[in-house]
Amino acid sequence: MPGSVALDEDDLALVEALQRDPRAPWTSVADVVGTNAVTASRRWERLRSTGAAWITGTPGPGSHHAQVLAYVDVTCTPSEKTRVAQELAGDAHALSVDITAGGRDLLLTVAAVDLPTLGRYLLERLDRVPGVTGTRARIATRLHAEGSTWRLGVLPPVGNGGAMPAIRPAVLDEVDRDLMSALGEDGRASFATLAQLTGTSQPTARRRVDRLIASGAVLLRTDVAAPLAGLPVMVVLSADAPAGRLDEAAARLGRLQQVRLSATLAGTPSMLVTAWLPSLEEVHRFEQELVHQVPEVDVVDRLVVLRSVKRMGRLLDGAGRATGTVRMDVWREPVPGAV
Repeated sequence: MPGSVALDEDDLALVEALQRDPRAPWTSVADVVGTNAVTASRRWERLRSTGAAWITGTPGPGSHHAQVLAYVDVTCTPSEKTRVAQELAGDAHALSVDITAGGRDLLLTVAAVDLPTLGRYLLERLDRVPGVTGTRARIATRLHAEGSTWRLGVLPPVGNGGAMPAIRPAVLDEVDRDLMSALGEDGRASFATLAQLTGTSQPTARRRVDRLIASGAVLLRTDVAAPLAGLPVMVVLSADAPAGRLDEAAARLGRLQQVRLSATLAGTPSMLVTAWLPSLEEVHRFEQELVHQVPEVDVVDRLVVLRSVKRMGRLLDGAGRATGTVRMDVWREPVPGAV
């Protein structure tokens, strides 16, 4: 099957070059990986077309219209887990859907325009899905690391690596939202394409996209099919730390190579950490390293992902490859007819 073999070193280097700057010109990308622009572009198109890698613009914390983010544990009737996961993957507000082992059945990343809208999604949509037997939501208070800041680690490090942007909250209008939705489907879409999709001029599209990225309203991320990158195991840790050191601890956790997400939560436990690992044997070693590096952290719960069904708007197959897109329209009313 196309794209089913592991990615080679050249592929991984290309992906990491685009992790550093997802919209970089091909000449710049080629300089990083030691090839020419035509080869870099052609190789990326092969990865993208087979679903092995892709670039997404996700709603970021700089947007007043997408700042309510929650991580939701879901329990299901045993025979219904896969069906429920696939149904929820079609929801615009469920940005990511993972089937897990370790006490819960599914882990959802849910975003909404505001707290009341999030409540309607959880109470009037999620809780009423046939096969769902229970939910627990924890609302994020701050992201210290996430997919846009994570790096494969195959290229020599540059500076401080990925870092969350300085947040300058921006109020979005309808054109901004359309641009964000378009970038959610293709984070490298040309300004000509974006202008055509949103009915604006190319200079306007460029100016608005630059503002969305600079404000943190959009987080651009280059994603890869984890199993093809040699990282088939995703572990989710819930942890606590003293309140006075919570942000510091979460920030330090976010700098660990394996960590894809480090978030503080308005709930108990107060932190969520996800990591990509090469094998199940690495789970305990990673946790030992985590506690060694950040000793004030107390890990209180663990989940292992059996299958990622959706990651930030991308539908995934069993090998982690992207097979389709669900627009991350977090401004939509999640329950038709609700007021």
